[in-house]
Amino acid sequence: MPPSTLEIKVNAIKRLTKERGIYAQEVKDQQAQVQALKDQDADVYEIKKQEEVLEEGQRMIPELEDKIATHRQALKEYLETYSGDEDVTEAKELVA
Repeated sequence: MPPSTLEIKVNAIKRLTKERGIYAQEVKDQQAQVQALKDQDADVYEIKKQEEVLEEGQRMIPELEDKIATHRQALKEYLETYSGDEDVTEAKELVA
């Protein structure tokens, strides 16, 4: 049986939230790596490349925040008109 629209919407938010957490951890790790390279007086080019990786990770977090907000709003609107018999507890928690 294919997943319902409610399941798809809930799982999308959960996936994006998990992805945001992964990027946040990656940014934290990358900051430590850049600092370690600077402390070791590593090659300027290598530091620059690692800083670019760090900036890319930092740019992804706000994008994911926007996507999560958009999906939450869509789920909220869906719940307002939902009349099925599925358990909506988890969906309501994600919207709150």
